[in-house]
Amino acid sequence: MGVSAAMSDLPRTPPPTPASTAAEPATRDLRLGTKALCSRDGQVLLIEEGRGDGSTFWTLPGGGVTPDESPSASLRRELAEELQCEVSCGESVGTCTYDHTRFGEITTLYTVYDCTLESEPTPNREEAIRQHAWIEPTALPEGVLEPFEALLDELVDAGFFD
Repeated sequence: MGVSAAMSDLPRTPPPTPASTAAEPATRDLRLGTKALCSRDGQVLLIEEGRGDGSTFWTLPGGGVTPDESPSASLRRELAEELQCEVSCGESVGTCTYDHTRFGEITTLYTVYDCTLESEPTPNREEAIRQHAWIEPTALPEGVLEPFEALLDELVDAGFFD
């Protein structure tokens, strides 16, 4: 993990996935995504999302990048959808991948950007957002998706929140 190239350096559409044969394991499709790292007073903004089965998980706000969409446009759209708020986007602070379970064989390569909220967040229940919380990055709640927990740990170790 660690700091990586900016999202603009990555292809906007996933590369084609080669067809698998019976002798080869199935390959996962790759999609690109963005996440917003909003922090204030040493805390980070997390959202709790609901799954179809009623379970929940915590993550950074954000989601997939649509074709021909810039990373900052993706983040502005995603935060407007999920938290009904506006955001300004800064530099990339790292990347991580997440292997989805509800979308089938898809892995998302997320680039995480340092962002600033321009208005107060209000969770959008229609987007399955249960709640949001400002949380100390060293005291994350149970249920934070592992790749984002690991990235936050790395940023804590690097002194990002000092």
